[in-house]
Parts: sequence; structure tokens; C-alpha cells
Amino acid sequence: MVNHIDRTSYTEGLHRVADHCYAWLEPPGGWGLSNSGVVRAGDEVLVIDTQNDMRMARAMRAALDQCFGSRDPAHTTIVNTHHDLDHWTGNGVFDAGRIIATDAAVKEMRSTPDPDSLPDLVEPDTAAGAWARGQAETFDYTAWTREEPNESFAGSRTISLGDIAVHLVEVGPAHTPGDAIVHVPHDGVVFAGDIIFHRTTPISWASISGQIQACETILALAPDVVVPGHGSVTDQEGVREVRDYFSLVQDHARRSQAAGIPLEAAYQDIDLGPYRNWAHASRVYANLACAYAEAEGRPSPKPTEVMEQVIADDHALTRHSEQSTGGRQ
Repeated sequence: MVNHIDRTSYTEGLHRVADHCYAWLEPPGGWGLSNSGVVRAGDEVLVIDTQNDMRMARAMRAALDQCFGSRDPAHTTIVNTHHDLDHWTGNGVFDAGRIIATDAAVKEMRSTPDPDSLPDLVEPDTAAGAWARGQAETFDYTAWTREEPNESFAGSRTISLGDIAVHLVEVGPAHTPGDAIVHVPHDGVVFAGDIIFHRTTPISWASISGQIQACETILALAPDVVVPGHGSVTDQEGVREVRDYFSLVQDHARRSQAAGIPLEAAYQDIDLGPYRNWAHASRVYANLACAYAEAEGRPSPKPTEVMEQVIADDHALTRHSEQSTGGRQ
């Protein structure tokens, strides 16, 4: 079932957001619950990101088959917006003839551990260890096979889908080293990947200034609809909110560094203002760590270096875990 031209409903499943464009939503958009996109023109289908586990990928594939009919691989293309596993674990479910990502994203994918190995990457007797075990228990990687892109690009690429053009635009390093967005100018839609988290706290692993610039790139396209990597469908206002959030983080980091304030103290002191009630607010620790590293010309910290603090203080995660009956986080 598809919800037709529904840009406001934030419910699980397939939503039509423009003539040729659909969003597959996974509320509430927390850790591991990412959105996907679909563009259909003629007998061709483009899938943008393929979910975090096999169950969710198969559910999405079944919904597309019901709406469009089973797809011939020659008429199916996948674009992975970046290398985080919650956006490409399901690649093999869709039998795509083409899988495309940026050169930088493909490089990161090749060194990304298998999705069921997450608990092995953190210390077990920690908050991050408990979270990793919860993720492993929540998501289903049974029969997973690694299906990496078979095409890559740098800068930009235009692909034809039926009678419409779809623009792939590299905007990383930002959230990750190899982010891309997908622009469908015919419909005024941008699929933003994890450049945009809508009304839930975004996180940058690569570049705060890159995140801000990526938001400006999206705004310059003047889209009517923006499908974020996490959270509900939005528009240009949602992009401005994310840009302004990262600007606030960057400004605080620069002032704190200039005053000789260490990262941990800057984290305790930051006033998030209108963003304080966004879910997973503790991700600002990772964002500040990224901003500090960027200002000092150092590589961004690895996720394992910041996740303990982020998870230990993630009150939204705790509340959802207590209230959830399905176990998903």
C-alpha cells in the first residue's frame, strides 16, 4: 500500500511525495532506522538507499513489487548516498543491475565491517557495548550478503530514468567522507541521505563545515520536497534548521577552543537553544569533537572514540527503549 502525495504523515512504509518520487519511512528515525527513496519513470525504478537489515529491505522490496510489479534488474538502479550500513545493507535484496555511489563512499564501504559485527567493535561492559548488543538483537542480518556498488563517480553524474533526468551530486566530506544527494528537478525533490536529519539530532563523522556547505548546496536547488536520511519528510525549512544547528555547534566549538576550553567542558557548556529537545541531543558531543578536530587540522575522531559519551547521555534512546514494545531503536 502506498500513501499518495502525502508529505506530512510520518508512518512506516511507502509515501508518494511527488509525481515520480516516493519515500520509504522508518519512524522514529533513531539509530539504525533510516529512510529510503524511490523514483519511478516508465518501466525504470531508482532506489535510493536500501535499509539497515534484511527484514526492512524485504518489506520495502515487497511494497515496490506490489506497486510497480516485480522489477527486471536491467530496469532497476540503486544509489547509496554514503557508506553507513543502515543505507546499503539491503542492496542485495533489490537485484539491481546498477549500484552507484561516490568514489569516496565505495572506498569506505570496502573497509566497513559486516553489520552483525557491531558488538565486537566496542567494549562490552560499557553503555556503548549495551547499545551495540541491543542493535544486534533488534535488526536481522540473516542471509546477508555484501553487495557493494559496481559504479562510482566523483563530483556529479546525471542518469536518465525513463524520460526524466536524475542528478547525483557529491557533497562530502560532510556526514561521512563520501556523501551524495539525489536531485530530481522534474519533481522538485531532493533525497538528502544523512546530510539531513529532520527534527532529530544530526551527527557528523567527517566535517562540520562540509555539513553546512552541503545544506547550502541543497538550498541552492530550491526543492519543494526534501527526503531526509532520518526523520519525517520536510522542505527547505528543514534544511535551514540543520544548517543552523551545525552553525551553532561550529561557533561554540571555535569560541571554546579560542578560550582554551577542552572538549568535555565545551560539551557540558553548550546551549542548544531551539534544538535542545531534538531526540538524541547527546550526539552534539560527536559533532563538537569533529569541529575541534577540523579546527586543529586533525582527522575526525573515529566513532568508537566518541560513542561511549554519546550513548551514555542519550536520554531519548533510554526513553524509547523503556516505552517500546517492539524492541526497535
